[in-house]
Amino acid sequence: MTPGWDGGVAKSQKGNLRFKGPERLSLDLAQALELPLASVCNELGQYSCQNVHGVALGGVDPYQHSVYETATVTGATTPIAVERTVLSACNARIALDVNTPAAAVVFKDVVLTADGRLADAASPAVAAAMTSLVRRAWLRDPTQDERDTLVRLSAGVQATGAATPGVAWMQAACLAVFSSAEAVFY
Repeated sequence: MTPGWDGGVAKSQKGNLRFKGPERLSLDLAQALELPLASVCNELGQYSCQNVHGVALGGVDPYQHSVYETATVTGATTPIAVERTVLSACNARIALDVNTPAAAVVFKDVVLTADGRLADAASPAVAAAMTSLVRRAWLRDPTQDERDTLVRLSAGVQATGAATPGVAWMQAACLAVFSSAEAVFY
């Protein structure tokens, strides 16, 4: 180990990072993606993810599972529950934006071709959509590199052979941004 090396991790200026938990995560997703809370995430189309994954997301459940206190550490299934909740919310927003482009919130003016590909990944609309996505999740503007990385993601997604690669890219970008540490912790 190099003398004076601290692992390369800078100390947080905020210094008080906390996992959002089920209620805050769902409320933040609803607000950021302009969705009704009930449509953020539903398992089997019936059960709120907040209830289904509540304990895994750091909540309590004294009545059904006798969990009276929040766990001191996150569980092994917490990342899966976060991704499930975020992906469901992203899918709801994307479906609204793609199916009603005139009322689009995040992916405004992003044009898809007849075969479901992005018409032009270098268009200003795509860059604006990535900026909007980051602002909504991270409450700040993206760096040029962050925005470019999200735009370049479209080429990788299109190479996977997805049936609708433009929508798959929207899903991947939204999931990447909203499931990041910057979005999941406050």
